[in-house]
Amino acid sequence: MIFKDALIDILQPLAAKGSGFTATNRIIHTGMATVIVLEYYAFHLPHKSVRERLRSAVAYYLQSPTAVAVEQGAKEISSQGYKKEELTKKIFQFILEHRMSKELTSK
Repeated sequence: MIFKDALIDILQPLAAKGSGFTATNRIIHTGMATVIVLEYYAFHLPHKSVRERLRSAVAYYLQSPTAVAVEQGAKEISSQGYKKEELTKKIFQFILEHRMSKELTSK
């Protein structure tokens, strides 16, 4: 099983970086990216080790148009001033619309 430190190390590239991000935007961006990657990982390369699958899923995400969509979506969502319930709904809706696993399940 993969340990917490290794998991954090592998997922670290998903963290929002740069001065153009507010604290709220960073949290939303990193959270959405992590959920999208972990969901894709669950469907990806089942015959490989946990670490290989997770690294592969992160690399795929970082090179995909989904990474750009998540950055733009996080900025849009965080700038709207949604209250907790509506914010949660918007984040879940975004994640469902930008799932990378759709590519695998449609094949």
